[in-house]
Amino acid sequence: MQRKGWLSLGLGLSALLVGVMGYLWFQRTTRPAAKPADNVALYGRHVTLAGASNVQDLGGIRTTDGRVLQAHRLLRADKFDHLTAADQKRLLKAYKLRAIVDFRSLKEVQKHPDVSLPGVTYRRDSVVTNNYGRRTTKQFYRGLVSDPVAIRGYRAFFDQLLKQRAGVTAFHCTYGKDRTGVAALLVLTALGVDKATIQANYLYSNQNLAQDPHVAFIGQFGHRGKAQQDLHHVQKVKRGNLQVVYRQINRKYGSMDRFLKVLGMTPQKQTQLRQMYLTTRDATT
Repeated sequence: MQRKGWLSLGLGLSALLVGVMGYLWFQRTTRPAAKPADNVALYGRHVTLAGASNVQDLGGIRTTDGRVLQAHRLLRADKFDHLTAADQKRLLKAYKLRAIVDFRSLKEVQKHPDVSLPGVTYRRDSVVTNNYGRRTTKQFYRGLVSDPVAIRGYRAFFDQLLKQRAGVTAFHCTYGKDRTGVAALLVLTALGVDKATIQANYLYSNQNLAQDPHVAFIGQFGHRGKAQQDLHHVQKVKRGNLQVVYRQINRKYGSMDRFLKVLGMTPQKQTQLRQMYLTTRDATT
């Protein structure tokens, strides 16, 4: 009888332990990842908006020669279709937004158009066609540095940057992570930022999107703290994605320098870009 009592107690403790461990596992896997303390030299500064979650001012990112990107000049972002009145005021007044470059397809733009902002030049420089979603992730990333539509779009993006003598240019796609991530790779490379910094900046989209109540990562267990409606399931960005890009560039063009020339960024224009967007002083808010 005593043996049965100890057996029952043991089984009860085991069940309790399993329950506690299961609860802790649930908490760990369903709670959005906490954002790390901002490292301005790697990520720039997060721009908090109610209607867009993955917005970074690239000001403060350091180049290999010790200069830094000027604050309030380049914003990488997700789509601007839900900007509130307060968001619009902040972008126009605090950031002096002057131009928006949208990398989405025509179909995407027609379905979710950006909010129209007074005094802001809007450019749709699509880097994909309407049926781009039929590709694998690797095929998609290779296409971003190979397809004619992507070459035209990114070339137009650089043209816009060279025209924008003052104020902010915001560039975005849907979630601000893939097409926008490659655009950031290209412009940061042209400005003289090293690969490690570029990769860290690219991966930071995961931190921003984890805080978005309307975004859940594919493979994420549970949706605690997420919206019950209008919830979008997206892939996290991964280190390997940029490796695909670098390999494709080397395979197709021979080097990054040659690819930048294909995009119109000759050494002379890269020097011009650096004169326009870099400073020797730390970027300020």
